[in-house]
Amino acid sequence: MALTGIEIFKKLPKTNCGECGVPTCLAFAMKLAAGQAELAACPHVSEQSKAELAEASAPRSVPFPSGPEIRL
Repeated sequence: MALTGIEIFKKLPKTNCGECGVPTCLAFAMKLAAGQAELAACPHVSEQSKAELAEASAPRSVPFPSGPEIRL
């Protein structure tokens, strides 16, 4: 499940420095959630937050149950 902007915002440094090209960390988090920005654009995000956000946004694999072979 994708993270919301608020969930991402909680892991950002909240400096509102604008160095990412967005005026506030909240606006940056919303862009991240929408897939319109990359986390690497934030020069102040901690390594721990990077790791947590990467893990939380990684696609989940779901095993596909195998069933009887179907021949057409």
